[in-house]
Amino acid sequence: MVHQVESGETLYSIAWRYDLDFRKLARANGIRAPFVISRGQLLSLDTSKISSAAAKTVSKAVKKTKIAARKATSIAPATSPKVTETLKIKPKSVPSPVVYSTNWQWKWPIKGKIVESYSLPKLHKGIKIKSVSRAAVRSSAPGVVVYAGEGLRGYGKLVIIKHSEILLSAYAHNDQIMVREGQSVRQTEIISRLGSDGTVYFEIRKDGYPVDPEAYLR
Repeated sequence: MVHQVESGETLYSIAWRYDLDFRKLARANGIRAPFVISRGQLLSLDTSKISSAAAKTVSKAVKKTKIAARKATSIAPATSPKVTETLKIKPKSVPSPVVYSTNWQWKWPIKGKIVESYSLPKLHKGIKIKSVSRAAVRSSAPGVVVYAGEGLRGYGKLVIIKHSEILLSAYAHNDQIMVREGQSVRQTEIISRLGSDGTVYFEIRKDGYPVDPEAYLR
């Protein structure tokens, strides 16, 4: 099965749509961090094996490593002017990886009453929490916003936050989104506001699979 990337989608939102682990989806398509994709790009949804594109990427990396190793063993003595010049060349800088906080416990995204509980047999992958009109929705844990939009059917205006390499959370049916993709958020930081209905849909996913939020929340 193949998915064609649409405007506004991210690798994370696509993985969420098909209940996939974003890491496996990236690996299956030879995509490396920070997982940039483009409109019209075709993504294989078969995460059971590494795609040929990914295999070629790995092969090229191995080949480059071997070439570098051979060059390293054939470098002339340090007294050579050419060698001195080569050593002055600085490697290209690479973006620093995001460091995710580990010292936290999940917090409720909003104060209210659960009106729909988690139940996979009923296709309830998260919980619905009833609060009040225009209530502020807060991040349940520190992390980075990896999706902010309304491109996932059934979620309305949605925010997805990545808390670690295995844990993500989602906040749906918002009236106003107050964060942007790529933004780091603190725990309990306001990320959105609800509409007149005052109900938020909340999910937690571990390794791409929905888990019961009530088992995590404190």
